[in-house]
Amino acid sequence: LAANADVRFGWNHPRRDFEQNVLVTQNVLEAMRANGVRRFLFSSTGSVYGDCKVVPTPETAPFPIQTSLYGASKFAAEGLISSYAEAGHISSTIFRFVSILGPRYTHGHIIDFVAQLTKDSKNLRVLGNGTQRKSYLHVSDCVNAICNRIVESPKFEVLNLGVEGYCQVNDSISWITKRMGLQPQLNYTGGDRGWVGDNPFIYLDTTAMKSHGWAPTHTIQSAVE
Repeated sequence: LAANADVRFGWNHPRRDFEQNVLVTQNVLEAMRANGVRRFLFSSTGSVYGDCKVVPTPETAPFPIQTSLYGASKFAAEGLISSYAEAGHISSTIFRFVSILGPRYTHGHIIDFVAQLTKDSKNLRVLGNGTQRKSYLHVSDCVNAICNRIVESPKFEVLNLGVEGYCQVNDSISWITKRMGLQPQLNYTGGDRGWVGDNPFIYLDTTAMKSHGWAPTHTIQSAVE
């Protein structure tokens, strides 16, 4: 979990994704091999799928061109992990998350919107056109999924984590503003994505994880609220 999770500003510091996501993962893997530590659970991301044309996206979907340094770094880390697993050094589970929401989270459009509205209740700047379709997972559901697999020992497995369905950014705006009792002017920056590397449609197929007895307890709306 200790890695750079900043997708939006990746090109402001191009080496950070490599150093904190790829190189550090290699350091952990080699330390495990040297000390006989076997079990490795890795937090990857749905961003590795890029602009995938298969929706909802299963773990077996073909990978398109990577659209962000963050996604590329996580994909590279997955490759290292699979190599160590194939060589018999570790038992590994890779989790590909949708965006996570909930207590102690530090960034994301929910936090950004609330921060904006706290400063100026009459105006809200929205990156893109607001029609981007996103999926979100409450942090407690994410933790429960990870704990579900800790005691297992597969050679190598990849599991998507998310919820059924998706929402538009405009939907989350309506939930947030209603909860805050506000009716701000929405100022869109335009385009079908908010920044370079932003995936305008994220919806992961979680059939594989659900086969292990896990299911999320929060909907996207309840997670946002």
